[in-house]
Parts: sequence; structure tokens; C-alpha cells
Amino acid sequence: MMDDKIQNLRNKIRKFIQEIIIFARTLPKDDIGRIFLRQIIRSATSIGANFEESTEAESNKDVIHKMSIVRKETKETLYWLEIIESTFPTLNIKTQGLKTECLELVRIFASIINKRKLLPNT
Repeated sequence: MMDDKIQNLRNKIRKFIQEIIIFARTLPKDDIGRIFLRQIIRSATSIGANFEESTEAESNKDVIHKMSIVRKETKETLYWLEIIESTFPTLNIKTQGLKTECLELVRIFASIINKRKLLPNT
């Protein structure tokens, strides 16, 4: 059961990262667009990498720490989506769905962290 939940979340994260990569390719190819592209790709891919690390955590405290990093990177990705949206208003339609998905992931990660904090230290 837990493995299914982990796999489902892993798939959700990977799909989100793929959508961010597809979106990033639509950014203007000017200096600003290239900066935003690097930043959003870096933060989004970090979500997946840190999530994978959390699945191999050695203790509950370690899971909480790694999932906190996952949540932080997800919030950073949301930040970049908002900055891109305000800088390039023509991309608003594309950013809306990504922002919604990003916020959902933040809530999922926060829930995992909060539930883990209630467990005894192991």
C-alpha cells in the first residue's frame, strides 16, 4: 500500500517536471527568458531528486528534513512561475495550470511533513 502511494506521488512529480520542461521551452529566447528557464528547470528538477532521496531516508527525522527541502523547491518553482507570469503576460494561460499543480504538490508535501512530525522519533 505505501509503495503504491510513493509510486503514485513519484509519477505525479515526474509528470509535473515534464510539464515544466515543456513550458520552459516556450519562454522567450532573450537574456531574461534564459535566466528564468535555468531557474525554473533547476528548482523543478530538484523536487524530483530530493523526493527520491526522501524515499531512502534513514529515519523519520531524515524524511522530514528531505521532504522539507522538496516542499521548499516546490515553493521556489511556484515563485518562478509567478515571476514569469508577471514578466511575460502572454504566458498566463500556460502558467495557470502549472501553478495549480504546484500548489497541490506543496499541500501534499506539507501533509506528509505534518504527519511525520506526529510519529515517534525513529
